[in-house]
Amino acid sequence: MEILHPIFIVAHLIFAVAMIAVVLLQTGKGAGLSGVFGGGGAASESFFGGRGPGTFLAKLTTVAAIMFMVTSLVLAKLSTMPRGGRSVMDDEKTKTEEKAPPTPKAPAAPVSEPAPEEPAAPEKPAEETPAEKEPAPPE
Repeated sequence: MEILHPIFIVAHLIFAVAMIAVVLLQTGKGAGLSGVFGGGGAASESFFGGRGPGTFLAKLTTVAAIMFMVTSLVLAKLSTMPRGGRSVMDDEKTKTEEKAPPTPKAPAAPVSEPAPEEPAAPEKPAEETPAEKEPAPPE
């Protein structure tokens, strides 16, 4: 399928140039470019023939225009079809992966064994309130 795209582009350009040339060769109201072939209407008619060039050039213009439109549609369809190749971004991803091999992920903080538990200090008894204190011995 990839070979069709350049072929249709070349054909499209050929039909475009042919259509431009055929349209410019047609006789207009003021003799147009056909006057170049003999300098006037009578000379150009003798070169192309009496009535023949009008119909021949008209048919050639129609054929060139139809082929131009067909190649336009085919090129539009070819441009929307997925290609067999890969994306440029896929190539970039591959290049970055080749440059830096993946490193093993290290833990965020070093894992250490839990510290042995120390014996808890004996709790101090709560201070007694004055009401709970024994009365002082009389002196």
